[in-house]
Amino acid sequence: MTPLRGRERELDLICAAMESARRGDGRLLAVTGGLGSGKTALLRRLPALAERRGLRTLTAGCAPQEQDFPFGVVGQLLDPLPGCGPLDLVPGPDRSAELLSSVADLSRDQPLLLLVDDLQWADPASLRWLGELAQRLAGLHAVVVVSLREGEPGADAPPVQTCVERAARLVHLAPLPVETVADLVADHLGHPGEPGQIAACHEASGGNPLFLSAALTALAAAEPAAGHALAAPEPRRVALHERLAVALRSQPAPVRRLARALAVLDQGPDREADPDQEPGREADPGREPGRPAEGREPDLPAVPGHEHCREVDVELVSRLAELDTAGCEDAARSLRRLGLLTDGPAPCFAHPAVREAVEESMTPAEHEDIHLRAAQLLHNGGHPAERAAAQLLAVTSCHDAWTVDVLQAAATAARRRGARREASRYLRHALLGSSPSGADRAALLLDLAASERDIDPQAALRHLSQAFLLLPTTTARALAAARTPPFLLGSCPPPVIDIVAKVAADLGDPDTLTGAERQAALRLEARLRHVAVAGPGEMGQCAPRLRALGDAPPMGTAAERELVTVLLHGATVTQRMTGAEVAHQAERVLQHEPASPGHVHTALPHLCGVLAAAESLDAIGPWLTIAQERARRDGASVPRAVIAAELAHVLLARGRLQEARAHAEEAVAHGIMDWATLPAMTALVMVAVQSRDTGLARLLLGHRRETADHDYRPSPLQLLRGSVAVTGGDPATALEYVLDWGRSAERAEWRNPALVPWRSWAAGLHHRLGQTRKAHDLADEEYERAVAWGTPVVIGRARRVKGAITEGERGIELLRESAALLQDSVNAMEAARTELLLGRRLLAAGRGAEAEERLGRARDRALACGVPWIAEVASRELAGPAGSGQQPVAVSALTRAERRVAGLAAHGVPNKNIAERLEVSSRAVEKHLTSAYRKLKVAGRAELAAFSPLLPGPADA
Repeated sequence: MTPLRGRERELDLICAAMESARRGDGRLLAVTGGLGSGKTALLRRLPALAERRGLRTLTAGCAPQEQDFPFGVVGQLLDPLPGCGPLDLVPGPDRSAELLSSVADLSRDQPLLLLVDDLQWADPASLRWLGELAQRLAGLHAVVVVSLREGEPGADAPPVQTCVERAARLVHLAPLPVETVADLVADHLGHPGEPGQIAACHEASGGNPLFLSAALTALAAAEPAAGHALAAPEPRRVALHERLAVALRSQPAPVRRLARALAVLDQGPDREADPDQEPGREADPGREPGRPAEGREPDLPAVPGHEHCREVDVELVSRLAELDTAGCEDAARSLRRLGLLTDGPAPCFAHPAVREAVEESMTPAEHEDIHLRAAQLLHNGGHPAERAAAQLLAVTSCHDAWTVDVLQAAATAARRRGARREASRYLRHALLGSSPSGADRAALLLDLAASERDIDPQAALRHLSQAFLLLPTTTARALAAARTPPFLLGSCPPPVIDIVAKVAADLGDPDTLTGAERQAALRLEARLRHVAVAGPGEMGQCAPRLRALGDAPPMGTAAERELVTVLLHGATVTQRMTGAEVAHQAERVLQHEPASPGHVHTALPHLCGVLAAAESLDAIGPWLTIAQERARRDGASVPRAVIAAELAHVLLARGRLQEARAHAEEAVAHGIMDWATLPAMTALVMVAVQSRDTGLARLLLGHRRETADHDYRPSPLQLLRGSVAVTGGDPATALEYVLDWGRSAERAEWRNPALVPWRSWAAGLHHRLGQTRKAHDLADEEYERAVAWGTPVVIGRARRVKGAITEGERGIELLRESAALLQDSVNAMEAARTELLLGRRLLAAGRGAEAEERLGRARDRALACGVPWIAEVASRELAGPAGSGQQPVAVSALTRAERRVAGLAAHGVPNKNIAERLEVSSRAVEKHLTSAYRKLKVAGRAELAAFSPLLPGPADA
């Protein structure tokens, strides 16, 4: 980059002076500007221009360390001249006059251009000589151009000012205009820049060529050429910091103190933001996690320095810098002339690199002292706690009581605005200043765990455990233990659970307690029953305990609802109650419980599994959707992951496999694999098994957090391994895994086929291996238990398995029973599977008409619920035009959002109306249609109409 674009006027003035010098009318010109304004670059351009005009160029550069050498600058200028030789370092009037005469004589032979850079650092003897030369230039064939950095202490020295005052013209280098920045952006990128890029570069640099160079380097790094890695601009950034640090070191102490005060007070707490969702903006249907919202242009490459300057309190800055008002104004004026502050009423750094250079110039002791003083000034001045806490984060430790109070108040404010990571940072720092034991530290640890549980559950559990040991009373320990999320308690080592059990025993029977102690006892009972600390026998006690609470168990408090939920889960797993009984009580819990993301830290996620097993799904779906919307608004990853897993469970129970997979992927994207145990991810396991998704299965198989769980629990790993074996064509191995899981489930009293139909799976695998008797025994046992549970899907599925392994007309009749049971059930996928199997059996029996009807239903249901393999098999079996090709298979590849948009378009709805109907942008509609055209291999709406029978119409979308 050349910083001389936009300096044409200055070059013209200097060239005009060169022409005058050729005519014997010499003059002195002074080029002024702040740091990085391009003075040196301008002087470096002049020798080439002088050569074109026949002038000889003599150059000198001044430096602070050479100010004690008399005639040092003159020596640099005149040493190259013939006859001058090494200069006498002892100045005197005769020597000065002699040198002036030499210049005059030599200029007659060839006009001269004398360049002196950084005049503010010239030695006194050279300054006097230059002043004398300036007085004689009017009759000489010579022109002198000096540069002066404004804002430097030496720039205002009388000898320098005397020399500058004798200049015929002052050439001030103003900031580059936006038009010049646009030209420089184009030069740097090799093509014209975007308007946003140009504006960003101009704002980031303020038109200063030094800062503009840094901005352009970052801009180029954001636009790598195809096939090339990003450039590493770090060396340039280090050089920039060093140059700024050198400039700052030369300033007087008040100026340095002001710069440090500004650097410290320019900092503040970062604001957390959800990278996937803008506040107040709804996501588009079908949007993939992590992708930009529909209808939004992709952001232009960011340019470092393109930030708004923080408003600073001038009085606060003055106090921190230990300056009075006049001293602060003088120091700010020096920094502004130097080019390190912007022009404006409030002091503000011209570029973030200035603040960084100021911080790097401080010693550790200075850094600690000024941040601590800034925090105290902010705290005593009544400023928001987070501003003071941000200063304390830069301090090694906070031992004073007021610092801990500030950090706690800041954490509370950060949690209130949803910035949990910031709250956690404040509280971790507060721990550095707290005592190693005692109730105060326990309170800090509890607050820290409350901030961490939505972003880092494992850290929250560690800090809860530490607080638990420090609390002095049984009640306090019970309240702390009651805050432990059950899904985390299940992964604790047995000694920790034993301590929780002892606290519960010390607290006593909940029915004998009142107030907070009763609520804590109920929560502890719920958690201990959740992990079944006494082994499998405890699970069987859930149903009697629930019945002991009466026909309408009390649900007025969250603790009561939590206990009822755990008891319902135990009664469901052990099948000690019917599906109807469980559904009734679970729906009562849901009616009393507000939809909130916070439910994920209680036992209430069990409610989803209970209602799914009971096939009572009308209320839980909307309830979870409300909780999900609030979790998205809050931006906390743990609630979003857990709720996504819950929605996957509900949608899987409805047979909407494709949507269930999408929510399972969302749970993984939000980090559920980082902290949840496999039993806590049962829904993801079942999605992987039902969808035959080996990728998701292998991802879950790589999970290693299962080791802490109690041994009597059946391991989901066995189901996953069995699923992978089935997909790999190894039914014998798959059968061993399924039977192993079943044996573990029986030992743990997990008996309900509505949760995991392992007997049905094992019966099918036995049948494939020719072990008919074993297959029928398992199928009969499954049917018996399904009838005892009493829900249509479980009974219908058991009938289908029995029909699948039964030959002849009896098998067809069993499949008809299954189809009738599943016809109006909540699970469309199970209905599609039965219709497919029945259609194939009828086709083999020669009943073509009914077979085609059944297969058509199987295909349509499979397409509707996103089960492509069922649609594909049904399509192959059908003889009609729609089934003979790949249309249904192609339609099954569409996402839910694409299917809705394509369906409306196929039925003739205009794009604008589709956008209004689905409440998305027109661009989102176009994007989904383009993707659908590509997947369906059609050219446009005309060809899309052929798929209308397979796509949802206006009544369905």
